[in-house]
Amino acid sequence: MDRVKVPGDIREAELIRLMETYGGSLARLCTALTGDADLAQDVVQETFLRAYKGLDSYRGGRAQEKAWLSRIAVNLCRDMSRSKWFRWVDRRVSLDSLPEPAVPVQQEDWALYDAVQALPDRLREVVVLRYNQNMDTEDMARVLGTTRTTVYRRLDRAYRLLKDKLEEADNDE
Repeated sequence: MDRVKVPGDIREAELIRLMETYGGSLARLCTALTGDADLAQDVVQETFLRAYKGLDSYRGGRAQEKAWLSRIAVNLCRDMSRSKWFRWVDRRVSLDSLPEPAVPVQQEDWALYDAVQALPDRLREVVVLRYNQNMDTEDMARVLGTTRTTVYRRLDRAYRLLKDKLEEADNDE
């Protein structure tokens, strides 16, 4: 397949548009997956760098841009979590280090946040893509490189684990 070469000024304008449109969404996604806002910013930058390099070969159209960028970001988050350095460094975000929210946060919100962060990576990914990124199952499958059936199974398993964890927390109080 021949690659179509896009002129540099058009590529730069397209990159700026992608960054303005999806930057915040990708930052939230990466923060939720890595548990570290600073690391998430690095992943987002790398995501846009790879997107810029891949603009010539991208064939998805505007309707699939979010899924394309999210897939790059999820893969980078996965790569990061597999690295030796990442496994030896405590990357958890303490609740005290988060900025003050615009709306008061309830205790149940913290419990849910902790429960989602405690999920295995594959399950946390589907929860974040569904509820943080508002993706439908088809886009989630595209981002994760899997089938819709697998996405449904992971969502169901994540839901059951979260339900058990939150009920357990309620019983402990």
